[in-house]
Amino acid sequence: MPFPLHLFNPQNFARLTPRRVSLVRFVRAIDDVAVVDASDPDDRGFDLDPTFANAHGPAFGISGPDGATTAQQCRIRVIRDRLEPAVPLFPTIADPALVTQVSPAPGAVLNPSFPGDDTLIVRAARAPATDTSTTLSLHFGSATGPVVGECTIRVLPIIPITVKGHLVTINGGAPSSNRATFDALLLRANIILAAAGIKLTLDPVIQPENISGLRTANTISLLNSTAHFDSELSQVMRLRPLSSALNVYIVGNIDQISSGGNNHNVVAGVGISSVRAASRPPSGTYVGGQTGFVTRDPDDLDLFGWVFAHELGHVLTLEHYNNKQVPNVQSNNWSQRNIMYNHVNVFTGNPVNSIGYGIHGAGALGLPVNGRFRSGAFIGIKQFTRIFQSNQSFTMRTAANNGTFLIV
Repeated sequence: MPFPLHLFNPQNFARLTPRRVSLVRFVRAIDDVAVVDASDPDDRGFDLDPTFANAHGPAFGISGPDGATTAQQCRIRVIRDRLEPAVPLFPTIADPALVTQVSPAPGAVLNPSFPGDDTLIVRAARAPATDTSTTLSLHFGSATGPVVGECTIRVLPIIPITVKGHLVTINGGAPSSNRATFDALLLRANIILAAAGIKLTLDPVIQPENISGLRTANTISLLNSTAHFDSELSQVMRLRPLSSALNVYIVGNIDQISSGGNNHNVVAGVGISSVRAASRPPSGTYVGGQTGFVTRDPDDLDLFGWVFAHELGHVLTLEHYNNKQVPNVQSNNWSQRNIMYNHVNVFTGNPVNSIGYGIHGAGALGLPVNGRFRSGAFIGIKQFTRIFQSNQSFTMRTAANNGTFLIV
């Protein structure tokens, strides 16, 4: 007669190895850079705080409608780890008044588009008054059959933020960016930010700025170890900011000055929240910290769309993932896929580095054209007490409602 294993505590029986068997998984629908209808899942952990993730599985964040923006549609890929392609699976949504099942139709079987690859589509049915979740379940055999997998769909009412764009000429040197650059960057940033229910809208007037007396033409030189409060950066970020908006300044270049010389354009951007800016008031010749962010002329719009969203994260009080200062940022699967990982690209190397969005713009033999793999951009939804700022969506939305993107 077999022993019922649930009576044993594996910690007390060294030879008894507990295993969790997954029949199916819910994953990101695509492999490359973000698109608006394929949200990045927060797939950390399993049994979670029901306030933010009410299912035993990953959590997907999608935006509700705001009048000007239709509700976000989201493709979710199902991986059959231990089920044949022919096994009938039926998706259901616990609260269809919150999330609509677009494909397959409610009550219909999930048909793979090709063997081994199933994709289903959901859409926010309404904009709830506050962040609200429901459960997407996969049933075996029928819509009322046993549940073999589930995930959380979190619907987020949109929080709008107006962006005031500034193009900064330094010592007579002007950036090459223009209004079209801002439009392209906001488009790509909004694709990522939709998972947190944040929408950036560009002010119609791009403000030209002019400053002289800095170290190098067309360049901000970061001279101090604490870049957020660098003299040149602060001078630029105090050029006619709009008090009711998030102020974003594009310059030609950003150089990190070190004892060994200039590190040219290794910094893509610097973002500062009002909380951090207020901690460094004017003193002597220092003009004081200011809210907003600076970025340089983009040489890759997809990459700098990521930078735009990352720096907005800082403006909305997020630190680098699972850490509060460089160089101790975590380097694991989740951190390197996260929007707040502190590198814009993931370098080639051991398998843990070959994650994120994989190879983007691959050249010959499938190698990345710039020698790097693309970073991921998932925004944390779940809550873990042991991880600093694990619920990034909640942190960002709280900060946005508190106006940490407004000038001090």
